Amino acid sequence: MKYYLSFPLLLFLFLQGCQEENTLNPVEFYWDQTGCSDPWKTGSNDSNEEILQAVQHYLKEEGVKNAKVISITDNGIRQFCKACFCTTGARINLIAPANQKSKMIALGFQESN
Repeated sequence: MKYYLSFPLLLFLFLQGCQEENTLNPVEFYWDQTGCSDPWKTGSNDSNEEILQAVQHYLKEEGVKNAKVISITDNGIRQFCKACFCTTGARINLIAPANQKSKMIALGFQESN
């Protein structure tokens, strides 16, 4: 009889754990890269791989769970100036679970439409 009671309890706990991550509905975000003022300390002279690793590390440090860089493209806003805050035209595209949306926006990422 005790086995009949433990199975539903284990099933309930398993399903609760799956709901917490909320990875079924990822949200897309982007960041327009700057010359040298991005919070992960990379710039236009760094390789895409270096930028990808730096962004992933930054998000982990900031407590954003399960976010991933999916691509770095050249369809961002390009400003023709040499200041650190000027955008380079590179766009970092990411996905993150819906439950991390407020954190991503608070960090300055823009939600893709």
